[in-house]
Order: sequence, then C-alpha cells, then structure tokens
Amino acid sequence: MTGAVRLEEKGIPGVLAVARGFEDDANTAANVNGMPFLRLVVIPGYVWGRQPREAKKPLAEAHFAELVEALLKPLSIEEMKPEQKKERLVPIEVTGDSYEDTFEKFNQLFLDNRWGDGLPLVLPTPERVKWMLSGTSRSPEEIIGKVAPGKGIATIEKIAINAVMAGAKPEYLPVIIAAMEGLTDENFDVLHMQASTGNFTLAIFVSGSIGKEINMNSGIGYLGHGWRANNTIGRAIRLCLINFGHVWPGISDMANVGRPSPHTFYTFAENTEFSPWQPYHVDYGFKPEDSCVTVSTVGGYGGFGVSHLIGRSAQEILNELVRGIGTNRRIFSLFRRGTANPAAHWSKHILIIYPQLAAEFQKLGFTQAKLAEYIYNRTSVPYEELGMDEIRGLQERIQGCLDGGMLYADQIPPDRLAAFQEALKPGGKVPVLISPKDIHFVVAGTSSGVPGSVVWLSYIKAVYKRTSHQTRKIRGATLTEAGR
Repeated sequence: MTGAVRLEEKGIPGVLAVARGFEDDANTAANVNGMPFLRLVVIPGYVWGRQPREAKKPLAEAHFAELVEALLKPLSIEEMKPEQKKERLVPIEVTGDSYEDTFEKFNQLFLDNRWGDGLPLVLPTPERVKWMLSGTSRSPEEIIGKVAPGKGIATIEKIAINAVMAGAKPEYLPVIIAAMEGLTDENFDVLHMQASTGNFTLAIFVSGSIGKEINMNSGIGYLGHGWRANNTIGRAIRLCLINFGHVWPGISDMANVGRPSPHTFYTFAENTEFSPWQPYHVDYGFKPEDSCVTVSTVGGYGGFGVSHLIGRSAQEILNELVRGIGTNRRIFSLFRRGTANPAAHWSKHILIIYPQLAAEFQKLGFTQAKLAEYIYNRTSVPYEELGMDEIRGLQERIQGCLDGGMLYADQIPPDRLAAFQEALKPGGKVPVLISPKDIHFVVAGTSSGVPGSVVWLSYIKAVYKRTSHQTRKIRGATLTEAGR
C-alpha cells in the first residue's frame, strides 16, 4: 500500500490488487498514509509461493477489465482532496450508577474503540497518570517517536497512560520508555512484527541491576505468570503498540493465528546474580553499571527449541545448537533474486541459557562473544561442500547487493560483502549468518539443582528496516537507584 501511495503522489495512477480478507488491512493502510480513497481490486485466493502460470496469470486475466476500469475512472472530489485527520489527546468521561457499572462501561468503551487488549484495564485517571509519571524525571511532552503501521506519536505522557492501564507501577516506567525508544528507532522494523501474516512476537529483556531492584523474575518461570513487573511491563508495551500503531486483529494486524504471549510478549530479566558472564549489554558498548532493555522480534508458534542438561554435557548441547543453526544453509539455494521468500532470508538467534549451563560453558573457556564466534565458525560451510544451486543462490545474492534494490532481509551489508565474495572461492567457508553478532546469549532461569532449559528464539532479519534488535539504556528513573 505504501508503494501505491508513493506512486500516486508522483502522479502515477495506481490500483492495488489485494487478496480477499485483506480489504480492511489495505483500507486502513491507505488512510494512515493520507490517501483513504486509493482504489482496490479484490481478488480471490492467495498466490504467494505459487507458480505464475498456475495461479497468478489466470487471476490477472480474470480481473483485467476491473483493473483497467479502476485506473481510468475519473477521480471524485473526495479522492482528489481527502480529509486529513489530526491526532489529539482528549480526556474521556465515563459515568455509571456505581463504581462497578462505571468500570464495566469504561472497559467496554475502550474495547469497542480498539484501545485495549481484551483484558480488563486499570482506569487511567489524571491522578493515576500523575502517579505513574512520578517514576521518571523526563518531561510528559517529550516525543519518543512514531509507531508503525498507524504512525501514532508516542510521548512520555501517552506511554504513562498505557502503563497505568496495564497495571504497572511508576518504578517500571523508565523500562517501558526505554523499550519504546528501541521500538520507535528509525532503523527498527516494528512494522513486520505488528502487521505481518506471520505470527512473530517480541522478546523484551532487561539487563543490569534495575531488574532485581523492581523485582523482575529472572529465575524459575521467568516467561510465565505471577510477576507483576514482567507481566505489566510487557503488557504496557503491548498496549502502546496497539494504541500508537493502531493495530487490531484482522484489520491491520494480520497474524493468521495471532501472536504467542500476545498480552505481555516474552518479558523477563537477565539473571545477572548467578551468571558467570558480564551483563548482556556490555557486549554492545554499554557500561557494566548501566541498566538496559533489549527489544527483539522473534519467531512465532513453534519458535522454541528446548534442550536439557539431563544426561548430556555442555559440549553435547553446544553441538546440538550448531546442528540446529547449521540447517540455515538452506537459504543459499532457496534464494531467488526478485522473489520475497522468508525461508531464504538471513536469520538471528536469541539463546536463553540457564546459569548452570553458562557456568559449564565458561569452564570450556567461552565468554558470550567467544561462544557466538565458535558457533558462527562451525556453521560456516566449506566452498567445496556447496551444491550447484547453493552457489547459484549465493552468486545471485551477492550480485543483487552490488546492484541494489534488495530487501533488507536478503542483503549482505556493505561491510561484510567482501568477506562473502572471498568465501565463495575454493578454500573459503560461507557463513550461514551475517555475523557472530546475530547470535545473542542471555542468562536466565533456575539457579537451583533443578535441570534447566535452553530457550531458543530465532527470527529472520528485518524486512522493512535495517534491524529487528535494539538495546537501549534505561534513564530518567526517580524511584530506583539504577536507571537514573
């Protein structure tokens, strides 16, 4: 839709062909982009991945007359000068016969207007919003950024309102703000996670002393229920993405079966107390005494890969991780230039490992960075073992990067291109990952004698922007020692 709008703005008439079931999604996107009357032609069926002769050409021929008519029909006054709506923050008054009646009306009103997440909300009264804002020294009017696809503006005050509705406490607010800074970064691809038919979701994890200070769970059950900080921080971010991104299932959020942990995402803290390694954020240029939050798009249902230490050594588990990540070599042969194929995109991996296993890795001489480098090297494929179709796909990908116009998820960054060109020669080894930095180790989980699990979350590289992974420093805190 955004491409069709850009063409119209350049004076090139356009009609968007959409599959049945995506009409509301297309109209919502047109409205957001300031062209609410952009013409659509609805076609039955879904043709992604099917051969042109099998489906696409017959569908185009069947709707050719409709497409031509939509292109040639003169514009109406509404189409030539669409009304532009302005976003305003307006107080809402809800009354009822009793507190219970008012509370029920409030929740129904917010659900009817798509301002909630389906669970009961806390009333964001002026007094409660002021209470929430006491958790930060930052100005309520400060603009954090815009959230795709609706392009709503996130401010400190609006974030605080959503934090109130989520049931958060003021000391959590600086964490929520920092997460929203990452999600609204101009290089972060929040659009794909928000709107795609794929069932992607977010991992949100805190590293540094603020996690313990606000009582975030980093031990047993760290991805589960029962922890106000974890659950309401994640829920506040979800409400922000709904209300600033203007997403709603089947309207602009087209995830075909929904998103895992849809109300709170995967929100947890790094177990720095029992980790043998330095805090996660230190590897990314922050100071050890800093507290940070990382936001990262991860895979949907079926995105977990769990390993146990029971009966196996750390080296055996490491070998299993190498085998699993090594299967990504399929992207070499699946790549076809000019074809958007998620199975051919580059990937990243977040490996959440329990403290005992981290300690075992340390005994083997691994830091987080050394462990990532080890997996990166072991999963690289010797040139002599590549098949003809793999070589063809790699050559096409490299040439596409040189020519330009590739999806971000298919690109080899300019600073890595020479290394891939050199690897595609006798004696070279072609990586299945762009960089070791695409392997992220976070320590969380049980620190007792109970066997732990490795939670493996993977995702393709960002599609519409340069990254789907951001770490931000928490700042402006007033109620905690960390994050000030």
